Amino acid sequence: MTASKFASSVSAAALALALAFPAHADVPAPVDQPYPGTIVLNVDATDLSQQVFRMHMTIPVKPGPLTLLYPQWLPANHGPNGPITQLAGLKFTANGKPVEWKRDPVHVYAFHLDVPEGATSLEAEYQYLSPLEPGQGRITMTDDILGVQWISTTLYPAGYVARGINVQANLKLPAGWQYATALETDNRAGDDVHFKASDLETLMDSPLFAGRYSKRFDLDPGGKVPVRLNVFADNPESLEAKPEQIAAHRALVQQAYKLYGSYHYDHYDFLFALSDEFGGIGREHHQSSENGVKPGYFTDWAKSETGRDLLPHEYTHSWNGKFRRPAGQNVPNFNTPMDNELLWVYEGQTQYWGNVLAARSGLVSAAGASRATTASRAVRGAPCRTRSTTRSSMRAAAWAGRTGSAARITTSRAC
Repeated sequence: MTASKFASSVSAAALALALAFPAHADVPAPVDQPYPGTIVLNVDATDLSQQVFRMHMTIPVKPGPLTLLYPQWLPANHGPNGPITQLAGLKFTANGKPVEWKRDPVHVYAFHLDVPEGATSLEAEYQYLSPLEPGQGRITMTDDILGVQWISTTLYPAGYVARGINVQANLKLPAGWQYATALETDNRAGDDVHFKASDLETLMDSPLFAGRYSKRFDLDPGGKVPVRLNVFADNPESLEAKPEQIAAHRALVQQAYKLYGSYHYDHYDFLFALSDEFGGIGREHHQSSENGVKPGYFTDWAKSETGRDLLPHEYTHSWNGKFRRPAGQNVPNFNTPMDNELLWVYEGQTQYWGNVLAARSGLVSAAGASRATTASRAVRGAPCRTRSTTRSSMRAAAWAGRTGSAARITTSRAC
């Protein structure tokens, strides 16, 4: 076949495909209505040798067409980056018999199937393959630490807003491991953890860290709501924090309350991994955050301030980005595109106030916070939408809270 004939054939095939599958083919739009029943999700996270998460999901259904979605647009990731290439082994059964499925050729995160007559529940089995090396993606399971991002382990029915779908999650941990999450625990029996049912949006926003070596620090002793620093590491030595180091993290909480004047969570959990193998991360959630840096955060404290602005940044996101978020980010489900028009506020303002809190708490010096702010603006390479804050005003803002002032800082800088 000549090149021209081949090109013509490809064009004809593409046109036929486009005509056969229009832009919104067969994927029901989300409607604000409750999904009937509660989905049960079981995650087995014990296969450390192959680094595979194994899922079994039971979905209440009725006979007829059903479309299931794998999350595509990930909150805090700001794009259609759902790790569908790491989804494997998908199969469905109803009444003990296989149910065929078809992947949508246009909406590739959607799977269509027909529920047979007489079926009231659909069983789904599949795996999530953690990358084995950084070139394949972020590593989420090692011999000593694992992270469960429910958004990577969950399928959900199309046609409903996320808040209208109830899910009860269960997790099987490696023997003897401890865990931390903002998700409410119902009970633990041995290494099997059963969580209370929650709506899908809350589940997706409540990731979990677990590990062989861990330590928990109370960051607001006697406070009205718990704030905890949950640390996981490759070895027990990396967990050893000095009292003055924990004091700085406790000051972070108090300085945030002084700055923002309120809190909006029932509890807050910093999930914090110190590892050479577990993938580094900084990702915000309403009542928690995922944080990962190299070992030495505590043990090399005097050598460098690098990485100590991460927790203030992610903590600030609980106010700016989660409790209050741009309208374009408030989408009905995880397969509806997000509008990032106000990302400069979502991230830029958070970076600024995170640096302020890092300095106010003593996690970093005022000079270090000022340098970080200047560097982040240089990396963005774009002018602020309003007048920039000078280094001197940044330094004054950073240190204002160190004198015990409860007044909020005002500034004209908005990026």
